[in-house]
Amino acid sequence: MNFKFINIIAFLVLVLACNTQKSETDTQNEKATLSQNETEHVINKWLELWKTYDLNLLDDIFIQTEDLTYFSSEKEGLMIGYKHLKPHHSGFGFVEGGKQPKKSLWLEDITTKIYGETAMVAAVWYFGDRNTVKDSVSKGPVTFILRNDKQGNAKIIHTHFANY
Repeated sequence: MNFKFINIIAFLVLVLACNTQKSETDTQNEKATLSQNETEHVINKWLELWKTYDLNLLDDIFIQTEDLTYFSSEKEGLMIGYKHLKPHHSGFGFVEGGKQPKKSLWLEDITTKIYGETAMVAAVWYFGDRNTVKDSVSKGPVTFILRNDKQGNAKIIHTHFANY
């Protein structure tokens, strides 16, 4: 009888241990999962970057590692690593502290898909005078891939611009 009782206790301990481990894993996954609000916040911050031309906003928007990749619509090649972003944006007139841009950049037809700890945002970008006919401004598709950085903040890890 004691032997059966010990086996039952051992079995219950094993079941409880498995359930505890599962809930810890679920908790870790919940922390890693991106939300619609986090994704929208980063994209809105990116739009603010283009409204202010403030290089200081880059740190809040893009992951600051060599994992970052960026295809520009204006320059050939794939940029790899965060270190390339400030020089790239400086080349278009962005400055620390910002300035009033002559043209506007905005997004339309935004689609967001969240895949657990990764999110994809696709849209059509427009760059020019918002008061003119859309056909007279620069435009094209853009795709952003987001994930959390080590601190748990959603950041852009990949950007791909193109022109129509």
